[in-house]
Amino acid sequence: MLCCRRVTALATMLSLAVACTSRDDSLTGVETGDDNPVIDALFAHWDVPGSPGCAVAVSQDGTLVYSRGYGYANLDYDIPITPQTVFDIASVTKQFVAASLSVMALEGQLSFDDNIRKWLPELPEYETPITLWHMVYHTSGLRDYLNLFPLAGRDEYYPISHDQILDMMSRQRALIFPPGERYLYSNTAYMLLAQVVERTSGKSFGEYVQEQFFEPLGMKGSLMYDNFERIIPRRATGYDRDDDGHVRMVHNYNFDVPGDGQMYTTVEDLMRWDNHLHGENKPEYYSIIMLEGSLNSGVMLERAKGLFLDEYRGLRTVHHTGSSWGFRTVVKRFVESHLAIAIACNDDNSWPRGLAWQIADYYLADQLEPESNDEETDAGQQDAEEVSEPPALTNAQLSEYVGVFFSQELDATYRFAVVDGDLVVRVEQEQPLVIVPIADDQFEFRLGWQTVVLDFDRNRAPASSPDLA
Repeated sequence: MLCCRRVTALATMLSLAVACTSRDDSLTGVETGDDNPVIDALFAHWDVPGSPGCAVAVSQDGTLVYSRGYGYANLDYDIPITPQTVFDIASVTKQFVAASLSVMALEGQLSFDDNIRKWLPELPEYETPITLWHMVYHTSGLRDYLNLFPLAGRDEYYPISHDQILDMMSRQRALIFPPGERYLYSNTAYMLLAQVVERTSGKSFGEYVQEQFFEPLGMKGSLMYDNFERIIPRRATGYDRDDDGHVRMVHNYNFDVPGDGQMYTTVEDLMRWDNHLHGENKPEYYSIIMLEGSLNSGVMLERAKGLFLDEYRGLRTVHHTGSSWGFRTVVKRFVESHLAIAIACNDDNSWPRGLAWQIADYYLADQLEPESNDEETDAGQQDAEEVSEPPALTNAQLSEYVGVFFSQELDATYRFAVVDGDLVVRVEQEQPLVIVPIADDQFEFRLGWQTVVLDFDRNRAPASSPDLA
C-alpha cells in the first residue's frame, strides 16, 4: 500500500497549489477502513511500480466500510490509483439508462410498451415492432453497432456520434431475430434508448442523468463522457497487456458517446448509487427497474432493466459488469446480506467479478453455502465435432470472387482482388486483408477483435453494380 500512502501526502500539497481552480482534490488518496491484509492480497498483483490496477469499495448496510486503490491510474506520470480515481465503467452505465427510462415511465412520459419508432421514427418499420421493453431487456434483435462500424471500414478508434449510430441502424433491412424471441446482449439498444431519453427530456443524456441522479446523490466524481475535450480530474488511463505481459495504452479518448457505456465515475460514487437504488429507502421507480424480463415464450431472463439477477453460493445477487478499452468494472450487491462491492480496474486483463466473489467469501463466510466442485467443461465435445478441411482454391477459382461490392446497409464499398495467390479484401480506405476459404463460396477474415464470415451468393446482381448483402 506504499503507493496510496505516498499520494496522500502529495495531495495535500497539490490542493494548496490548485485551490483557485474548480477541481476538487480534497479527497484525493483518502481511504476507508483499517488495512485488511486478506483483501489487499487479492490485489497484490497490481500493487507494484509500473502497473495499472484497481480501486475497490465495500459497503455494508449502506455504510462504506472499506476502500483502497492499487497500482497506477496513469503510467506516464506514475499517478497512483485511489478510491477517488475516476474510471470508465463501460456497460455498468446501462443501469443509468434503465433508471432514466423507469423514472420517465413512472411520471407517465413514456411506456415500455411504446414502439421505438414513436421516439425514433428514423428506424425501419420491421414486420414485428420493436418496443422499449424489447430493447431494455436485450431481446430486440437489433444488430450491434460495434460490429457494423468496423465492417463499414471504421476502426475501433474512429469517432462516432449518436446521429451516426441512428443513421447506421436506419439502413438495416433486417433483424437478427424477431423481437422477443431470443436474448442477445445489445449495445445498440442502449445507445438508441439514450436517445429516447434525450428526445423525451429535451436534454442531453448527460445533462438528464446529472440532474436526476448525480447531483441529488452527491456523486461529485461522476459524469457521462460526451465531450472528449473535457478535462476530467483524477481520470485513469486504460491499459492492456501483450502476450509477453508488457503494458500498452489502449484508452479510447475519441469514444465520447454515452448510452451503452462511457460513464466515468469512482468506486465510492458507485456505492452511493447502489445504496440509493437497493438500500433501505428505495426510490419510487425501484419496482419498475427491477422487474424481471421475459421472452415471448414466457421464459424468464434472470435480468432486470440494465441489471443481472443471479446467485452466488446460495445468496441472491444483483450485478452488472463492464469492459471497454482497458477498463473492467463490476458492481455487485448481495441482496439479503446488504453487502455491496464495487471494483474498477484500468487493466484489460483484470477480472473484477471474480475479485468481487473472493471479497464476498471474506465478508460473508458464515452465510455462504459450500463451494461447488462442479466444473463446466466442453472437453470431448469439440473432439466429437466433425471438422471439414477448408477448400484449396486456384488463382483462377479465386478470380471468380474479384470485384467491387457495395453495401447499402453499411454505406461501404468492398473491393476484392487476388494478390500473390491470396484473395484480399479492402474495406473503404483500410489496408487490404487476406480472406481465406472455409467452405464453398464462404470466406472469413479477422477484423480487429472479430472474425468476419463472408457468404458469396452467385449471380444475384448485375456484375456492373453488385450489392454486398
